[in-house]
Amino acid sequence: MKKFLCTLLCLLLTLPLTALSVSAKNFVPYLGYEYNQEEESVPAPVVYEPEAHYLGAEIGAGAFSNPTDMCFYGGELYILDSGNSRIVVTDPDLRPLRVIDTLEYNGEALSFAGALGLYVCHDGAILIADTQNHRIIECTNGGEVVQLLGKPDTTMLDESLAYNVKKVIRDYNGITYALVDGVNDGAVTYMPDGSFGGFFASNEVEQTAEVILNYIWRQFMTEEQIRNSVTSSPPSFTNFDLAAKGFVYTVTQSTENVSGVRLLNFKGSNIEQGEDYGDLEWDRKVRDSVSTTFVDIDVDDEDYLYLLDSTRGRVFVYTKEGSLISVFGGLGDAVGTFTSTQAIETYGGKVYVLDNVRGSVTTFTPTEYIQTVRTAQNLHDAGEYREAKQYWEEVLTMNSNSTIAYYGIGLALDEAGEHAEALPYFRLAYSNKGYSDAFSEVRSDFVKANFVWLLLGAAAAIVGIVVLCRVLKRKFSRANAYETSALERKYAAPLFTLFHPIDGFENLKLRKAWSLPLAFGLLTALFLALTASWFLTGFSFNQNRASDYNVFITLLQAYGIAFVWVIANWAVCTLIEGKGRLIDIFGTTVYGLLPFILSLLVCVVLSNGMTQEEDAFLYFIRVLGIVWSGVLIFTGFMSIHQFSFSKAVLSILLTLVGIAIMIFLAVLFVGLMQQVVSFIRSVWSEIVIMM
Repeated sequence: MKKFLCTLLCLLLTLPLTALSVSAKNFVPYLGYEYNQEEESVPAPVVYEPEAHYLGAEIGAGAFSNPTDMCFYGGELYILDSGNSRIVVTDPDLRPLRVIDTLEYNGEALSFAGALGLYVCHDGAILIADTQNHRIIECTNGGEVVQLLGKPDTTMLDESLAYNVKKVIRDYNGITYALVDGVNDGAVTYMPDGSFGGFFASNEVEQTAEVILNYIWRQFMTEEQIRNSVTSSPPSFTNFDLAAKGFVYTVTQSTENVSGVRLLNFKGSNIEQGEDYGDLEWDRKVRDSVSTTFVDIDVDDEDYLYLLDSTRGRVFVYTKEGSLISVFGGLGDAVGTFTSTQAIETYGGKVYVLDNVRGSVTTFTPTEYIQTVRTAQNLHDAGEYREAKQYWEEVLTMNSNSTIAYYGIGLALDEAGEHAEALPYFRLAYSNKGYSDAFSEVRSDFVKANFVWLLLGAAAAIVGIVVLCRVLKRKFSRANAYETSALERKYAAPLFTLFHPIDGFENLKLRKAWSLPLAFGLLTALFLALTASWFLTGFSFNQNRASDYNVFITLLQAYGIAFVWVIANWAVCTLIEGKGRLIDIFGTTVYGLLPFILSLLVCVVLSNGMTQEEDAFLYFIRVLGIVWSGVLIFTGFMSIHQFSFSKAVLSILLTLVGIAIMIFLAVLFVGLMQQVVSFIRSVWSEIVIMM
């Protein structure tokens, strides 16, 4: 009995340890996340769990030394063990099959230590980007060298350029593409016969203020100065991959103005519409975005994108349309995290990530969540929206933050004719286009159901407007030629100047009938109209984020620009003998903004009942408001300053120059004040330390 009790006690004590062992095995050292419309990370289920961590010595291939690339071909994984100048070939479970470590060409042994790129072509040929030896090695799957591709003999490449090839691929037509360090004109291409084929695609130069200023400055330089000046060059590609249909995907370090991913057609043109790749979070106070450095991309058989980030050691999973599914991985020492990510591959549903510092390959297996998402997305891509709906609903039970699931359900409902029910789903998916299309059907159904009533209402509205116009005309018309109408009085003057700017502004000046409370009221109306335009514009057209609204910027747009314009014009017109006083300039400017204010409000109202296909009408109203206000202000200045047309134009141009000078001085003053504050703080810190 005592022996039985001891045995039972031992079993009870080992149960927690058994549970702990299972928990450790299933431990995931990272959290999944995606981004919402506010560009803020929100929780998302983990899409891939770490399966195993393989070192070269553990799999029986000897320790890896700085492995830099890997590639799948025919169910075999080729690992470029750069430091050991060899290629290790394994099966998908990382069991070694063979090693390619002896290459000879014309009786000479070839070393490719330090190589950065590896690619296995569709016919089994192996391409090695032999970086330190400035060449591309092509060999058979058995290790027999076919040819060496060196630096092309062309004037399009700088003679002093060290031809350090980083990555290489070959398309189905036999054209070889090479990414070369220091070459910003795109990928260097070789034709099937090994001849130089020119450059393929390139990124665009970021149009920053510094770039634009340098461009303008170079227009005034001599040829010698231009040769000695620093030129702006586009960021070079960091890696690329060949999709199943022959298109080339490229990745670049994500910047503010250059998309991190490009899909290039056969002409080298970018046909990828998405731009939001990588981490989107940014500090809204200092407006500093999180840096994402993509070092590799893999496109699987179903065109899902896997982007590898070296900054945070993370893998971003996207649909082929560029919609983020989730992010996994990270930096650390646990299985599933990395020290320095270098390459990524997918095969058989698994994800393989190469860490060149650890000299390891980590494998990941898909979770139920990503499998459900892919099932739904594949049905969605096939146009089977209704069949995909049940899977999207299942996705939402696992992740209520999934925007692609909301979009998929919205499309399914829209396809089924339930357009009104689809609208909230498109809102949750932040899909302006989907919402607009569904709203178009809802509006069409409403018009068909209420056509008679709408027709009667429109007729009544027309009659009412005609009657109102006649009543107002009698009420506001002049009694005789010597009296002023009600519209010409102090508080109705802005309405009169809408159609009679010259007479209206001249009368206001002569009678000194300006109303400062009314003028400030119009500026306040402009502030409210700008705010309403930000928040209340119809969802079909509104891409503003509530969190990005800055009341200070809006106040500056409404009040600051007007005040700076008035002061600059007053200063300029004083020098060129303008007759207008400061209050005349202020009143003319503010009263002249009335059409612009009205156009903003009209667009806000109409945008809630229109679709994206009718955006031309809203654009016309916005342009009409701007032009109308511009004409009022210009003719008003001619009137109050008693300028001719040409002199009025000159005064406007000089006013713009004056504004530029004022802004420059303000920026200079702020910069000096920041330096003064920094100096005072440093002195105070020294005093505190000395005390």
